[in-house]
Amino acid sequence: MSRRVSTGALVAHHLRSHAGGGVIVALLVFVLALLAAAAPVALNAVGDATLRSRLDAIAPTVRDVVSENVGTTAFPQLPDWPYEEPPTTDEVWGDFLGEVEGIRAEADAPLPEVLRPATAVTLLAETQLVESRTRTVTLAFAPGVEDEFEVVEGRLPDASASYLPESEQVPGFEGMPVISRVEIIMSPATAAEMEWSVGETRTSRSAQGLVEFVLVGLYEPVDAGSDFWQHVPSSLTPYIFDNGNDPREVKGMGFAHPASIVAGGLAGSPSTKVWFPTAVDDIDGANAETAVAALNKLTAVAHVIGTMDQGPGILSLRFDADITATIESALAQQRSTAGVIAMLVSGPVGVAAAVLVLGCRLILEGRRSSLRLLSARGASIGQLRRLLGAEGVLVGVVPALLGAATVVIAAASVFGAAPSAAGVATALLTGIAPVAILFVLAPSVAERQVRADLGHRGSRLRLIVEGVVAGLAVIALTLLFLRGYSDGADLLLAATPLLLALVACLVTIRLYPLPLAAAHARARRGASLDAFVGSARALREPTLGVTPVLALVVGVSVAMSSGVLLSTLQSGVDEASRAQVGADLRVQGGLFTREQLERVQQIDGVALATGISGAEPATLDIGGVKAGTSVFVVDAADLRAVQGEGPGMLPPGVSLEPPADGPMPLVASGDAADLIGDTDELRLDGVDAQLVGTTRGPAPIGGRANWVAIDSSYAEEVFGSDQSDRTILVSLDDEGSADAVEQGLREVLGPTVRIDGAAQVAAGIESGPAVQGVRGALLLATGVAALLSALAIVMTLTLAAGPRARVLALLRTLGAPRRSSSSLALWEIGPPAAAAVLAGTVFGALVPLVVMAAVDLRPFTGSSVAPAYVIDPAILLLTLGGFVALAVVLTVLALLVSRRARAAGVLRTVEEG
Repeated sequence: MSRRVSTGALVAHHLRSHAGGGVIVALLVFVLALLAAAAPVALNAVGDATLRSRLDAIAPTVRDVVSENVGTTAFPQLPDWPYEEPPTTDEVWGDFLGEVEGIRAEADAPLPEVLRPATAVTLLAETQLVESRTRTVTLAFAPGVEDEFEVVEGRLPDASASYLPESEQVPGFEGMPVISRVEIIMSPATAAEMEWSVGETRTSRSAQGLVEFVLVGLYEPVDAGSDFWQHVPSSLTPYIFDNGNDPREVKGMGFAHPASIVAGGLAGSPSTKVWFPTAVDDIDGANAETAVAALNKLTAVAHVIGTMDQGPGILSLRFDADITATIESALAQQRSTAGVIAMLVSGPVGVAAAVLVLGCRLILEGRRSSLRLLSARGASIGQLRRLLGAEGVLVGVVPALLGAATVVIAAASVFGAAPSAAGVATALLTGIAPVAILFVLAPSVAERQVRADLGHRGSRLRLIVEGVVAGLAVIALTLLFLRGYSDGADLLLAATPLLLALVACLVTIRLYPLPLAAAHARARRGASLDAFVGSARALREPTLGVTPVLALVVGVSVAMSSGVLLSTLQSGVDEASRAQVGADLRVQGGLFTREQLERVQQIDGVALATGISGAEPATLDIGGVKAGTSVFVVDAADLRAVQGEGPGMLPPGVSLEPPADGPMPLVASGDAADLIGDTDELRLDGVDAQLVGTTRGPAPIGGRANWVAIDSSYAEEVFGSDQSDRTILVSLDDEGSADAVEQGLREVLGPTVRIDGAAQVAAGIESGPAVQGVRGALLLATGVAALLSALAIVMTLTLAAGPRARVLALLRTLGAPRRSSSSLALWEIGPPAAAAVLAGTVFGALVPLVVMAAVDLRPFTGSSVAPAYVIDPAILLLTLGGFVALAVVLTVLALLVSRRARAAGVLRTVEEG
């Protein structure tokens, strides 16, 4: 007795049978949805990490918003001078700091939260002490400075009165009144160099009379790494000038009570520095562009803080925010990262779509017999579409939802980040794709199959499609070079590599039959049956059509282009790091004397050392037009010996050594050289000069863009004296150890100096999140392309398994050996695969040229010069060799598995044609 089976049970049984193709499509959709949803989250994470890395690396003097002004604050609340009772800090500074706080509070968002309350310091520079001609003191007045240090001897200074009714006469200055007495506190190192004991009084002379300075205490910083001490240089250690010719000069700084700034008789050039400490942790990818706009608005105008009625002093403040350049650089690197990744992944995305089509065809082939039976028993096309649509939901929509949900949960729980709406939408579209493909292809399963190897003729539609693809590729490439690449993921231009890959694929399909026809003609004259049958089938029924050839072309091109781009970036980083150091080692972070330089040259392992002065402001006279610049003084011969002909401050083959006669030679940065042009009328601070070389790119003097370098023999003529060195370049001898030399440098120059080597700088650049992100994306794209290529080949061979099995059955009845199976499979995939690999290699070598023309790669190398096209064989072996090996292994494994699965049905007959 038969049992009635419900429709649902029949559908379930239908879906369970021949489910291999569906499982493959479901896994593919899950992986693609996972990648699609995760890509924007990962890209945002890389962008935030890049911004954070750059902001954390900059010095407080660059990070904070700073205003430097000549003069002092206005004092509207002070009583008439002279007065005996000293004023309070609030009376002197209260109105000024209140106005400054108003500037912060009224700034555009997010600055009121990003910027912290302002800090202000007024300096009276280099007050000459009558007790010594080589000792000067700089007075510092800073409200709240007592929070930055702790007193280790003595006490804090008290406020000074501006009137001393009973002052003692100073020996040697009888008849000159002591106008005021100012108490100060110094660091132990400064007091020791100044030879000033606690309780001791020193004197200065001004036009009004004498001022006494009493050292009442010594201090140590609470945190020597605090931002405050970097904004107030020479406050912990004195400035010492010793050029080996003149007497040794010591310039120390002492902090007075903030209200003592109103004391009478104070001499020296007053300057006031105000800065808002910047909380970089409050700047992220979400508000970075808004912060830049707000900072630009804040620094665009002068902010009025007082009027002349309030008394003399600073009446307006203009701020500088050097941090905006860092933020903009990080954002530019983020956009470049998005551009590079978008252009590289467009190819694998196209291949993924094609593989999805193959997977759906695999499902249809597995269902063909049952669906034809249903159609023969009266099922309509609509019913077939609904049945296939239901399977499409199971193998497409469900895995896509799982993949998107996995990313959403992981992003929220692990990274604390919100998922990207665009990423989730792309993941869901990936899931809908199988439903749409099966819906469109449903009518084909009810049709009678025809033989693909008969009546093969070129069609007009094929020519039209090829022409459209070629036209779109030309248009995209033209826009790329004419319009340029817009920031971020420009969809049209990001598709350029995919369009070019399609052109390479079409050209490959058109051309590879030519050598294959010659091989077939040779096989006809030979005795090998396998070669004759295999070449004939490859010509009449090419198993590898557009989809697998596209997969191979794009896959190989991605591997090749990834290798070239990695080689280019690696070479650019190495070049930039060597240029930044300019020698084997670079030492910065102090003012170095001639004696110290001579001691450095005596360190074991040091072949030669030379110094570079600090940046000295000067004026270029270019044909009568004045322009400011910064001058670095070097010993030309020693610098060339230390640098060699590698990258650095001096261009290759250029010498700054003084000529026998003629103008002073100078080397200029790219910006300075652009200002100078090709003029013959050039003077530097009144000295005739001639531009002999241009250095574009990094240099060991830092990130300054407008500078010139001259030989030390001209320092006296240009500046009136030789300049002290702030950078030392060191070359090592053949037996020198960098670690041992670094230890010796710290012993000679002090433990706080910064020592950089080219390898360290390169490692720092390469460890950046953006570089790591691009490197990971390139390798991931290579791996995904290899998997998709192998999957496309396996699917295609699976679809052609039936005709190949029937040919093998016929050949075996004629006595063909078992190895004919492998031979025919190789003839199916060998010629088109070899052609695709060749085309993909050539095409992949050209793609980086397109990327380099479209995307600025300089943020990835730390250079102002774009990296050159480079191919590193070792890196290419990793990417291209890894791709080929992975694709071959996966294809062989899949073929072995599928061959065993089909063994029971090799001789099963199927209707055809």
